[in-house]
Amino acid sequence: MQLLVLILTKTECMPRIVSGMVGAGLGDPTVINCEGALNVIDSSNVEPPPIFGSLRYILGQSKKESKMMFAVLKDEQIDTAKKLIDKEVGGIKNPNTGIIFTLPISSVEGLRS
Repeated sequence: MQLLVLILTKTECMPRIVSGMVGAGLGDPTVINCEGALNVIDSSNVEPPPIFGSLRYILGQSKKESKMMFAVLKDEQIDTAKKLIDKEVGGIKNPNTGIIFTLPISSVEGLRS
């Protein structure tokens, strides 16, 4: 089993991704709102470290909100989920789209089949 994590800046794609995952029998993902470190510092009264000015210049202004999806999947479901996500976002490797990563799960309880 693995935990698939998707951090999506192209948030308009999330409903299609979740619907596609459920429709393909890839579990029941959980989605939460999130934001990046640059946005947190930008929206506070805290003076950012000098490197943040350089990062802001390199990365450009990022969106105010992202979406994070978690899904507990069987190992053999990971490739299917990644392909579905890649298709729905028009290429996960495109700039300002998002990232996907997985973490191994050694134990899980309460998972619906």
